[in-house]
Amino acid sequence: MTLKQIEEKVIELKHRRPFVPFVFEMTDGQTVEVTEPCLAINETGAGFIGRDEAIVDVEFKSVRGIRLLNSEAVA
Repeated sequence: MTLKQIEEKVIELKHRRPFVPFVFEMTDGQTVEVTEPCLAINETGAGFIGRDEAIVDVEFKSVRGIRLLNSEAVA
């Protein structure tokens, strides 16, 4: 996926009503769960509130894929 495609997918998921939690699958094998809508999105990344109430930044260049939290692949 290109950075633009990731950005567009995140914007789409942010505005989905009702909001459906999703997961970033990172290139290093880690996953980042997004359980609340994004705080901020730009062409290079996004910021979210994590489960521990801390701000989590995701750089789109490190994203391998995106899936819904219930494992349905979206990108």
